Amino acid sequence: MTPNHKDRAHALLSASSAARWLACPPSAVAATKYPNEGTEFTQEGTIAHEVAEVYASPHLDKQYDINNPKYERITNEMVECAEGYRDYIQEQLKSDCATLLLEQRVDFSPWVPDGFGTADCIIIQENEMDVIDYKYGKGVAVSAEDNPQMKLYGLGALNDFGFAYDVEKVRLHIYQPRINNISVYDLTADELLTWGEKTVKPVATKAAKGKGTYKAGEHCRFCPHAGNCRALTKACTEYVETHGVRVPIENLAPWEIAEVLKMEPVVTLWLKNVKTRALTALMNGSEIPGFKVVAGRGSRDWTDEFKVVETLKAAGYADEDITKTELLSVAAMEKSIGKKNTEKLVGALIEKKTGAPTVAPASDKREAYNSLAEAQKDFE
Repeated sequence: MTPNHKDRAHALLSASSAARWLACPPSAVAATKYPNEGTEFTQEGTIAHEVAEVYASPHLDKQYDINNPKYERITNEMVECAEGYRDYIQEQLKSDCATLLLEQRVDFSPWVPDGFGTADCIIIQENEMDVIDYKYGKGVAVSAEDNPQMKLYGLGALNDFGFAYDVEKVRLHIYQPRINNISVYDLTADELLTWGEKTVKPVATKAAKGKGTYKAGEHCRFCPHAGNCRALTKACTEYVETHGVRVPIENLAPWEIAEVLKMEPVVTLWLKNVKTRALTALMNGSEIPGFKVVAGRGSRDWTDEFKVVETLKAAGYADEDITKTELLSVAAMEKSIGKKNTEKLVGALIEKKTGAPTVAPASDKREAYNSLAEAQKDFE
């Protein structure tokens, strides 16, 4: 059996975009005006999820259709992560009587108009329910704590199975293997149902109709409307315009620097999306006063690499003069032969160097940079 996640239907008020439409209700309808273009990362994530489903299920054959081009992109890292996901699921099973559901469509329409989604894994045992979400991305560590996407999956699972199994406790999991991130959030079924009625339902009713107030924030990050959003533009421009006159001194105070750093991701996001919007408009024949589209800096490539090598060798050049062989980096090696094999065979030969200092929020889980300790290392 070959899972196919790409062709699934998607709800207007999806669980994956819940953080956005709960904070900015009209963004859900506004986003429908833009094409849903997948990226290399979303395509990779889709394949990784399909591999994870195969390995986690005792009922699916682990043989892939070799004639399907997309399976050429399966890496050892995907397989290792899928095996870890399978093991993590098994660790949550407390008895042979537990009900295990993989890639289960859940219905949370009692709280969200036409709301549905697909939960990666649901486990029901005794009076408890576990909902596990498999995250293959490694850009940002995702937390299960008060996570709207996970809570909507939980609501859907309760709606579909909770009363039949008399579920009292719900445990939400994020399993993000590529950055060793496992996050778990516990709450009661009553708490989850109350959140659905008092928080989700009133907002979702507005969001489904495109009503409510636009609000800028971190949730704008993946919003297709961000490059054309007046609320985001207003928030960014007003901040820039007013910041310089708040305090009548020449130098920024520490608290002002903190405010600038908090706004930096939003302003950067806004500028990037506006630029993308401008490029799309200009390419489609519209005018942006004072701007035009030009060709970017090009590159030079060989039309026939084998012919180049043949010609240069015939001219007397040696292999070392015209080619080079490099050892893969640690990250590339793990992707090629797998993390387990890399660690087992050459793990002792890996040196982990401290990255360059960078500013991060106080909530970041990494330890604060110790400049004295790093200086002592350099001296040694």
